[in-house]
Amino acid sequence: MRLDFILSLVLHIIFIIAMVISAPFRPRVKTDLGEVISVHLASLPSPKEIKPMEPVVIPQAIAMEEDFAVVPKATPVETPKKIKEKEKKPKQEEKPYVSKTKEGTNDQAGVDKENQKDVTENLGVGSAFSGAAVDNASFDYPYWFVQAFSKIEQNWRNPVFANRPLKCIVYFQVIRSGRILKIEVEQSSGIDAFDRACVQAIEKCKKLPPLPDKFVEEILGIHLEFPYSPG
Repeated sequence: MRLDFILSLVLHIIFIIAMVISAPFRPRVKTDLGEVISVHLASLPSPKEIKPMEPVVIPQAIAMEEDFAVVPKATPVETPKKIKEKEKKPKQEEKPYVSKTKEGTNDQAGVDKENQKDVTENLGVGSAFSGAAVDNASFDYPYWFVQAFSKIEQNWRNPVFANRPLKCIVYFQVIRSGRILKIEVEQSSGIDAFDRACVQAIEKCKKLPPLPDKFVEEILGIHLEFPYSPG
């Protein structure tokens, strides 16, 4: 028992001596934590002390002022060469616009009115047309006019509302079978939409009643007047 105690004591002494001797040879780890910042924790306010956030107001875009300075466009400077070329060119006279008609004018110039025959009385009561004439004075068949003009009137639709009276005269030709050969504006109303509607009223017919057998000519020219009066 005493021997064990002595042996244990000797071993502890040896262990302590070994620890003391080996201490200088241990590597030292350098810990550099840098600057130490102290933090103070603040206590949160109570719910009663919290104020509601004020609404954020977004400013509206400022409208630009209408009155602003306008920089005039610079006028190009004419060189002596351009001035000479300009003087050499003669000034062209401005010609008035002339709509295409039967003879190339809008005032019925060149139309043979001597052989025309007024057949307005054959339009019928309550007709939408204000006048009619044919190129052949020998054509005297009232029943044919009533049939032909009533067929055209069924296709007539006025698309214009004006504050003044309008009148458009359309010239067209009919051959013996009743087929229409050509349609053109003889006298314009001055409004293209109204003129086109007049021409379309005849175009939609495509064919009128055949010419009477007693009529010896193969073709008949008709001048039909489409009127408009503001209501």
